[in-house]
This record gives sequence, C-alpha cells and structure tokens, in this order.
Amino acid sequence: MHPTLFKANKLLMIEKDRQSCIAANCLPLEYQKLIIPYARLYFREDEECEILSQHIAAGPFSLGLHDIFAKDRITLLPYTPFHIWTLHFMYEDSLMIEGKENPPYLLEERECNLFNLHPGLHPVPMEADRKVLSVHINIRPEFFPKLMEQYPALRELLSRSSPAASCALNEHPHPISAVSDLLIQRILTCRYTGKKAHTFHYRCILDLLLNYAQREAQAHEPFLFSSLEHRETYRQIFQLLVDQPHETYSVEDLSWWFRLPAAELSRGFRQHYAMSIEDFSHMQRMMFTYTLLHKKNGSLPVIAETAGFRTVDEMVKQVEAYYAFKIKR
Repeated sequence: MHPTLFKANKLLMIEKDRQSCIAANCLPLEYQKLIIPYARLYFREDEECEILSQHIAAGPFSLGLHDIFAKDRITLLPYTPFHIWTLHFMYEDSLMIEGKENPPYLLEERECNLFNLHPGLHPVPMEADRKVLSVHINIRPEFFPKLMEQYPALRELLSRSSPAASCALNEHPHPISAVSDLLIQRILTCRYTGKKAHTFHYRCILDLLLNYAQREAQAHEPFLFSSLEHRETYRQIFQLLVDQPHETYSVEDLSWWFRLPAAELSRGFRQHYAMSIEDFSHMQRMMFTYTLLHKKNGSLPVIAETAGFRTVDEMVKQVEAYYAFKIKR
C-alpha cells in the first residue's frame, strides 16, 4: 500500500531548535481567545490551510498545541530536529499516518498514543475541510534517567527501549481520560505568566505523563463488570472531587455515601481514571491552593483555611513539595 500524499506540503514544528515566534496581536481576531499567555506562538495562513501552534517549554518537557484547519487537501509535515518521545492527544477529528517504515496508523479522535520519533519529517495526509487540535508532550531521551530517579512511577514507561524507526510505543491507543481532559483544559485556560506559569505548566505536564504511565501499567488488567456497572457513580465521585477541592473525602466516607464497598470503590475509581481517589483529591486541592496563593489578596492563614488545611505549615509543606517552589511567608 502506497502512502496517500497530497501536493500542498505544510511544515508543522512539533519540536523546535529555533526560537522565532510572533506576537499575539499579529493573530487574526478569531484566534485571540485561544492564546495561552505563557506560550510562544506560530501562525501560518494561506489558500490551503490555517495553522496556529503554541509551544511551552517546561524543564525537561515541551508542550505543543496545534490548531489545524485544512481548507484544501494538504500533507502535514510534522518535524522534529532531534529524537523525542511524544505523548500525543487527538481532538476534534481523526487523521491517518501513512509512512514507508510502518503500516498505516490511525490517530483517532479523543485517543492518545506515545510515539518514538526520530529526527526528520513524518508526513500525515489531511483531507479538505478537516479541523484538528493536536496536543503533544515531548521529552528527549537524555532526560529519562533523571525523570525516573525523581518520579519512580515513570520508570516502567521510560525504561522501554527506543526502536530504530519512528513508531507508536503503546500496543493500543488509549481513550483520552477525564483526568487528561481536565489537565489539558487547565493548561489551555492558564492565565499565568513568568515563573508562575512555568511552575504550573510543569506540574500539569508531569501529571499527564504520570496518568498515562499508570494507564499503560494497567493496560492488561481486566476491566471489572462492577466498574462498568457503576460508571455513573464513579463519574459523580470524580465531579464531586473537582467541585469540592477544599474538602477531604476518605474512601470510607465515599463508600458509605455511594453505597459501594470501599475496596470495590477504590479499584473501580483507579480503573476508570488511572489514579487513586486520594491522589486525585490531592491533585485538585493542590491546583485550588496554587490559584489562591497567586491571587492578589489573601493572607496565608486565610488561604490555608479556605483550602481546607489545618495549619499554614501543613499547606506550605504540601504545596511546596507538589509544585517544587518556595512560598513567600
């Protein structure tokens, strides 16, 4: 089978070794609402397509968000100048990768994949009147040892060998989880700039990667019938933890309220969201507290009370550990 490539080639920088970018006021008005203040912006518009790319550098990670609208049939040419692993989330539509080295691979809407990409171009045909939002988390393999040392939960994922050819590293794609959706939405709506933004984006990217690592770790675990049976219950628990980040809910409390045995509840939540209830609740509280800390008004005692901490010291210790920054007293 020969690849279906179209004549209009459009370069898409998924990783960059050049730092040129454009100012936000150079974008068409309809794109202004999509801008992340901390991101570097890249835009092209011609008769065949419109492409807005936003890039965020955060420590060992780089994040790329690409809004792509094909007016005519085009061939996207995603390009990286160096070897990367990229965790890719696909929104709004689907695309088929057709290359010489591997069989066709479908980037299905609302699915995520982990790819090993070697330097060069990776052509992707795109039909006319198609629009996609492509989100990439890129990591260069030289950063893997330190990441595995800092975050042991990443060890199984990042210790895999890198194939000689560019390819997917997962056996099967994963549906984009509610946790991933939430984290990506927080990135898209983040208004911070400077160090505040860097700290926040780094942690969101790390949490996306940790969540994916857990999903891969439990990929061969059979999904329990009880987990499927109580899907709506788990959705309600998830939303409760999102809506009430200042509250502390034990598994025993949730078990009693939702009439599910505690062990079943814990396992079912992890199967649906690839996180424990405790870890997800903690993540919500940390994001909530980080927001409170960066509002103009509010003393540390008031913030600690609002966020549900017993003491300021408890709050400071947990937030500093989670976001790896120092809170000014």
